[in-house]
Amino acid sequence: MILDYIKRFALIIFILWSVTLQASPVDISKNEQISFLEQSSVYIDKKDLNIQEVIKEDSFQTYPSPYINIGTSKKTVWIKLELRNPTQQAVEKLLILTSSLLEHIALYKEGEFNSPVIKGVSNINTVHTTLLPYFTILLEANTSQTYYLKVNSFYEPVDFGLKLQDKNTYLAQDRVEQFVNIMLIGMVIALMLYSFLVSFYTKDKSYSFYSFYLFFLVYQQLTYLGLTQIYFPPYFVRIDIAIPIVKINLLIITSALFAMYFLKIQRRPLLHMGYKFFIYISLLEMIVPSLPGLYNLDIVILTGALFIVFNLFAGIFTYLVGDKQARLFIVGFGIVFASYVLMILDALGITSIMQDFRNLLMFSTAFEALILTLAFADRFIILKEEKEKLDEHLLTETKNRATIIKTEVIEKTKELNHALDGKELLIKDVHHRVKNNLQIILSMIRLQNDDIEDEDISKKFIDLENRINAISKTYDMLLLKDDLKEIDMQEYIDSLLEDLHNTLQTQTQEICIRTDIDVMIPLHESVYIGLIVNELVTNAYKYAFDNDIGSIYISLHQDKEVYILTVEDNGKGFIIDKNRKTLGLKLIHTLVYDQLNGEMEVHTNSQTKYTIRFSI
Repeated sequence: MILDYIKRFALIIFILWSVTLQASPVDISKNEQISFLEQSSVYIDKKDLNIQEVIKEDSFQTYPSPYINIGTSKKTVWIKLELRNPTQQAVEKLLILTSSLLEHIALYKEGEFNSPVIKGVSNINTVHTTLLPYFTILLEANTSQTYYLKVNSFYEPVDFGLKLQDKNTYLAQDRVEQFVNIMLIGMVIALMLYSFLVSFYTKDKSYSFYSFYLFFLVYQQLTYLGLTQIYFPPYFVRIDIAIPIVKINLLIITSALFAMYFLKIQRRPLLHMGYKFFIYISLLEMIVPSLPGLYNLDIVILTGALFIVFNLFAGIFTYLVGDKQARLFIVGFGIVFASYVLMILDALGITSIMQDFRNLLMFSTAFEALILTLAFADRFIILKEEKEKLDEHLLTETKNRATIIKTEVIEKTKELNHALDGKELLIKDVHHRVKNNLQIILSMIRLQNDDIEDEDISKKFIDLENRINAISKTYDMLLLKDDLKEIDMQEYIDSLLEDLHNTLQTQTQEICIRTDIDVMIPLHESVYIGLIVNELVTNAYKYAFDNDIGSIYISLHQDKEVYILTVEDNGKGFIIDKNRKTLGLKLIHTLVYDQLNGEMEVHTNSQTKYTIRFSI
């Protein structure tokens, strides 16, 4: 018995609840905006029925929400609208759908099912002037009318509300909303261009990728806000509405590339691998889910959801491990993150919050772009601080290094000076030994010459003595000077000529010797010069002067890199071919051409002149 009473009570409650929810005709004569999905009847069609089949099935039910959101479902939404005009004059209102992404919309008037009014993004063929699609509803005085609204989309989520509004009021609001959206788009484009210029001048790839990210975001938002449908030709709009998968994945790819370079992810292998994974997945999704029969926007939306969570995590992790600049990334992307989450929830049919904040993503993106453009100045400040620390450290290290180097140089200099002193002493000792050996040889030749009675042979021994003496003179000079590298040729030749004069000039000869010498020559070459002068002066003493009176002139100068030695006398000259095979001339030839790598000019007609040119 008690159970029967409970059943009756439940039945009464159900009947009352049904009556409460029953849709009733909506009075369109009221001036205020009317949102009336809750006052309409809705049928979600899974069978792709036509209008007659839908009316025959009579499955319309009251709807408890101001918005219909079935996400990316391919179902068709049917809405039954009962309108009345209780006034004494005709009333015209606009029936507005609060989504610019609906692809197919048809409004059927009861009794005129064969001539519906067609709207929707995929059916744009004429000029479209408002962000949202609308139908003009005209009811005569004291009349009622039933309408059926059919809505479905293949590529985009179905998420919209319905409202009735006065035409002039709505058009004024739409112009304001268009202006605000265009201003937001313009601001983001300006920041996009700024990022591109920064990347161009700084060669920073992160700003380059960020400018591409902003470009694709603006492109996506132009469609989402309804601006593409207004300002682009119909054929472009129909193509654009069919590629949401491509646009979403381009956003993921450019955002990932920006984050990788901005956060310097290459130094963190796991995060770098994560970003590469999302890039490869997005490239794959741009192809496979876009193919006919495989189209699936939900998979792409899920990928986007996972990416934004990963992206925010990467920024937080990078900041925690010491990258100060990541804080700007966290602040900027954190705001956009909230907008993306709401958009994803809308697209999945979970909520319809974005219906009330349609341009929220553009506001948050503009804020993010402002924050991230400040990152350039922030990076400059961070680099400046790091540079100052490095400069200070480098200055300290430089001072310490300079002290160490100075100490090492002093010690090394002492060691080198000590070694050099020892080397010079050793060289002087070698020169001294060579000189002594030459003197011994000279003494032996002189002793041997004293025992020779043949005058011709004795003269040859004297010539040999003079040649050895020419060599010995250079070592005498080295032992008297501190410089062991070069010989003062004026002093050397004057000393050599004095010895030759004492050795060769007889009592009857009056031979004058003049010199003009102003060069210094290394030891090795000076010996060759001494031997040449010795031979030429010896020949002049012996053969040039018949009356034992004459003069000899010797000059040695440097012209750039060439040395010029001149030995001449005012004697009688000689026939060079006749004397070419003598030992003295052979020795001169060998010394000039083989040892000095020089050249020689000889004039022997009325007097004798030798001009020798060589380089060192």
